[in-house]
Amino acid sequence: MIPTNQQYQDTLTRLIEQKKHTIAVAIRLGCELGMTRIEICNTKKTDLDRIHQRGLWVETAKRVRRGHKKTGNKKTPVFKMRQRELPINKDLYQILSMYSENSNIYLLQKQAGKQDTPMEISTLNHMYHRNQIPWTTHESRHYFKTRVWSWMMKNQQPDPGLMKELMGHQKTVHENYGEYSWDYKLEIIDRVFQ
Repeated sequence: MIPTNQQYQDTLTRLIEQKKHTIAVAIRLGCELGMTRIEICNTKKTDLDRIHQRGLWVETAKRVRRGHKKTGNKKTPVFKMRQRELPINKDLYQILSMYSENSNIYLLQKQAGKQDTPMEISTLNHMYHRNQIPWTTHESRHYFKTRVWSWMMKNQQPDPGLMKELMGHQKTVHENYGEYSWDYKLEIIDRVFQ
């Protein structure tokens, strides 16, 4: 189930009132940045503002095949991690800036154990379940796409290339021509998540 805007806001309010900040931040990363579970768990504090102001660099994203390597007569696929930078809305940026001041390496604190290892994906899934979040981590991404695309359609600015870039999807050859400015990306995200 993809949450409605009201369900999303009500859930965040409940979690904040219960002082469950880690899960609230995790939900916002999925719903307001379109991050996948692996991206949320592996985001380091140093990834904030790494390239652009109000940007979150995603070092460990989806594993994708990038060609083949030939060894003798055998061709084996070559894989690499897709990387991208996400624009952060003003409100979430302030929270992430304050939230990242703890001594952990990763943005989301691991529940127990070492501070220098990322939260496991299963831990994030269990957090959603334990806190009665009525949607999944993947449906948080759907919420993000729905919000951004709805805003684009409402404002007669549909841009499939930008949408793919924000979601971390591969663009077509024609969508790769030119480049979106960082200010433009921030402007869209700020307007969608005011």
